[in-house]
Amino acid sequence: MIRVKICGLMNQGDLELCVQAGVHTLGLVVDYPVPVPWNLDPVRARQLIEKVPPLVSSSVVTGGPVEKVMAVARITRPDIIQLHYQETLTEVAELVEQLRRLGIKTIKALRIDGEGRCAFEIPEPAAAARALTETGIAALLVDSYTSCRPGGTGVAVDLSTFKTIQQETALPVILAGGLNPDNISQIVQAVNPYAVDVLTGVEERPGHKSPEKVQRFMHSVIGPRGQVPWR
Repeated sequence: MIRVKICGLMNQGDLELCVQAGVHTLGLVVDYPVPVPWNLDPVRARQLIEKVPPLVSSSVVTGGPVEKVMAVARITRPDIIQLHYQETLTEVAELVEQLRRLGIKTIKALRIDGEGRCAFEIPEPAAAARALTETGIAALLVDSYTSCRPGGTGVAVDLSTFKTIQQETALPVILAGGLNPDNISQIVQAVNPYAVDVLTGVEERPGHKSPEKVQRFMHSVIGPRGQVPWR
């Protein structure tokens, strides 16, 4: 079964909406290094994470130097930290080890621009995926990248690039970028990702999820009563 993460949650109402819809992982953006509409401070994020029920996981999306990420992790204590900025291989490996001691898994985002290059010290996607696999991360997330916004772009990732990354690692590979209720069924049939991550595609406006879009997105991915509709 393909898993679903909905990101950019900012209030308890949207958190409860996602839980009721069957979302597997609830994502909160916390102390992100550059301004984005969904940023929460760590204390507020912790308050929301405490509302996440058993058997649903929490993910904090953040980035930056090791010390800063660890400070966020110690306050928020999510199940997963998603590194979504310009962390180096050395920083990723160090964070994996330190977060493991707190019982937190690490996902690293590999952000791909319109030219098919990574916003990373290794710009070639296949090579970057191979190198990141060696750091001990739990999964790779493939997202789109634009100069005006590092995430939540609403821009789709080239699916051939995504397939290349899938072939280069044994890790779970998560697809983000430009997903919405109208295109998700076709996309998952084309590339069969381990999971999908959606933010702007299920919003009414930044920071506020649309109940109708969330329900349609979930129905398209997991089908009624958890049945995958295309299998």
